[in-house]
Amino acid sequence: MKRKLLPIAIGCALLLVGVVGCDDNKEVEKNAVPPAAPVAQPVSPVASEHKQQQRDPESIINEKMSIYIECYNDMDSTIYTSIKSYSVWLADPRTGPTGKEEFVNGILDINVPYNKCQKNITAVSALKPELEPIDKLAVPYINSVIDMKKIISKMNKYYQQQDYKDDNFAQGKVLHKEFLQALAVFEPASEAYSAAIHEVNNRRQEQQLRKIEEREGKSANYYSLSIMLNSKKINQMLEPDKFDTDSAMAQVKALGEQIEQLKLKLAEAQMSNTTFVDAAEQYLLAAKNRVRRARDNTPLDDGEAVLMRNAPQMVEGSFAKLMSSYNSMVTWFNASN
Repeated sequence: MKRKLLPIAIGCALLLVGVVGCDDNKEVEKNAVPPAAPVAQPVSPVASEHKQQQRDPESIINEKMSIYIECYNDMDSTIYTSIKSYSVWLADPRTGPTGKEEFVNGILDINVPYNKCQKNITAVSALKPELEPIDKLAVPYINSVIDMKKIISKMNKYYQQQDYKDDNFAQGKVLHKEFLQALAVFEPASEAYSAAIHEVNNRRQEQQLRKIEEREGKSANYYSLSIMLNSKKINQMLEPDKFDTDSAMAQVKALGEQIEQLKLKLAEAQMSNTTFVDAAEQYLLAAKNRVRRARDNTPLDDGEAVLMRNAPQMVEGSFAKLMSSYNSMVTWFNASN
């Protein structure tokens, strides 16, 4: 999914799936109730070459994916949120501030663990076996994140101190050029990195699901992961403004049946995972409302039209609302372990 400066697309959180020989998913998720197997504990990326040679190659791949996904989840959406906070008050986000704006809202600073991620990403990307194409994309991505952090922090200070009142936006215009230069590197790096993680992680999660079914049948663990994988497919189906509403509703109803199966399996095993189940049902409702809005050609009312510009995740039937619900479900899925 391509992101532009304006409008900004909705980012997906990544799934962190526990390991069973093979695993991983690109959209924020982790093994849900209960773990299919113990999640591989990250080994320090700075392990000696001797220790690396003694490690199972699969554990190294798992460590790479864990670090790549966690850093993406921690940083990417935060940066895009900051970009959006800046672009909304500019008449033309590409031109930048003119000094004639009706109001000046500055830019949100970002607090992301980029130093830790830079260290870990640099270390794991050099480990063998290689994980392509992510290894070659990870370092350029984290470097672009650091450059974005630097310019955003400068801009935040400039606007927080209202220095534009003293120089008629002279420095603001200079900072805007630096911002666009950093953004021109970050956007494609983010897009390529995100696509690579999704490609590898999706494949590994499908393998994970098959292994769970072989080992324990269609258990609670199986249904939890299957719900997440099918939700991603529904996201792709419902992203366009127009889609086949009959086919989409059939997929959404099938997801509802899976959620009911999960609840039965949890009850049989006397287990509880109410936060994930609740989040899944909220996602299900958001998906139904997305389909209903498209099927019934329901127009936006005046209030919704305003929200679509500033807080689209609050509009029932919007794709932003669907993705907000999805990301919440991913968070609870990851927290289940």
